[in-house]
Amino acid sequence: MGLPTIGILSIGEMGLGIARLLLANNYRVITNVSNRSETTKDRARKADISLVDQDSDIVKQADYILSIVPPRDALTTAQRITAAHAELEWRGTPLWYIDLNAIAPRSAHQIADLFTPFSSQVTFLDGGIIGGPPAPKPDTPGEWKKPSLVVSGPHSLADDDRAGRGTGAQLATLLNVRHVANTIGPASGLKMCFASTTKGLTAIAIQSFTTAAQLGVLDELRAHLADHSPRTGALAEAGLRSMPSKAYRWVEEMRQIGATFAAEGGWEGDAAIFAGAAAVYELVAGTEGVGGEKGLEVERVVEGLVGKLQER
Repeated sequence: MGLPTIGILSIGEMGLGIARLLLANNYRVITNVSNRSETTKDRARKADISLVDQDSDIVKQADYILSIVPPRDALTTAQRITAAHAELEWRGTPLWYIDLNAIAPRSAHQIADLFTPFSSQVTFLDGGIIGGPPAPKPDTPGEWKKPSLVVSGPHSLADDDRAGRGTGAQLATLLNVRHVANTIGPASGLKMCFASTTKGLTAIAIQSFTTAAQLGVLDELRAHLADHSPRTGALAEAGLRSMPSKAYRWVEEMRQIGATFAAEGGWEGDAAIFAGAAAVYELVAGTEGVGGEKGLEVERVVEGLVGKLQER
């Protein structure tokens, strides 16, 4: 037997990066993009990812399914897979479903509950991704820069030893998987805590820079950050440049962070600041010439958002 087959839903920037890493190490990668755009289909084909027509094909062929979708789609994606699984006869070997989406622990529990009726046939892991998509290191052939895939649950991927081949451990090492707890929830919670300090800072920077621009002191703000808090300034500007293409995904992620801090952190209504952050990213996503764009400079992002704000 060869290496296991990995199903990835879906093939966005992160999913594509993980698929390329797997393919470079001789894994077969499959996905269902039948209901996605032609752009997504072409992206998958060019990467040599095998395309299937139905979710049932993924359930039948994959040994592991990685769910990497916008947070708003995490639950419905799991529902699709459980529905497909329910219609099939059990193949005799367990399927692993690893949810790597930016969701709150309570959402992870909801998804885990969907798989409870199939607990002897499907192993569920709660998870999250910290860092950017995998990419080859330009100066070190054969080596890759990888994000951290944090997971939690009563079963460890490293312990999955199909036919004595150590396939789970091999896959966990390749994907840089870190098992952080033996219960559902801590891994997705860790992702939320991390994202609050990065994407949360960017949401604050968006409000700060656009307000400074309307006061006519944006250049002064940037100069003072450079002089007195250069690391903060660099992070803020990097966030402003990189976030427009991702803002639509981050709307629900901010809500999920707020839900995490309220339920698991005990902050309750005090976590409402992340509802505000969600509104910031919703405005960005809906701003023509900014939302969905890549490669914009700080000035262009600020100019576009100020124009949108002044329309309100």
